[in-house]
Amino acid sequence: MKNLVLLLILAFTSLFSSAQFSNNWLGTENKHLLYSNVDLMVGNSSGGNLGMSFVYNCKYSVEFGYSAISNQFNSIPILKSGNKSEDAENLIPSELMDNFNLMVGRHFNLNHKKTIRFVIQGGPGVSIIREASNSPTAGFKNYEPTITSKTKDFSVILNSKFEFPIIDLLGFSAGPTLVMNHDKSYLTFCVGIMYGIITTD
Repeated sequence: MKNLVLLLILAFTSLFSSAQFSNNWLGTENKHLLYSNVDLMVGNSSGGNLGMSFVYNCKYSVEFGYSAISNQFNSIPILKSGNKSEDAENLIPSELMDNFNLMVGRHFNLNHKKTIRFVIQGGPGVSIIREASNSPTAGFKNYEPTITSKTKDFSVILNSKFEFPIIDLLGFSAGPTLVMNHDKSYLTFCVGIMYGIITTD
């Protein structure tokens, strides 16, 4: 829940910031892009991603990002009569991860109107990994995750996606993201919204 609240706060801050820059830059001659993106991540893990991108000359990008990933749901109701279900226990998360990253990349326009482009990017990140175990909630037949350990690890993030600018300030994106550290990998598919200076036309 705390991760979701933090992600929402950062998302609104990022959108507001990009809107301010957009209002100042629109109507002037510039060859650079500046926008935020908010993504839903699904795959062998699920969560959300927030990024702020600067694209130099509409080609070379730098993105600062934050993502929150969980491999399962936060709580599962136990439907069997008062007894812990092994099937339900297996659905409770065993790992939660916050990831802060910096990626550089290249943008490729796929048509003359610049309404479809392909982006490939990657870079280092710092992951905060929380291991969780299952413990019953008092008085209920639900099992809540209890954080048992917390570690930091170096990660490498690879991302490729298609971007679809719709209007001057709004667009959509979709593509896979791979987060790797020394012992685990997380592959997700991201679908998101871009807001800010996403086109120079």
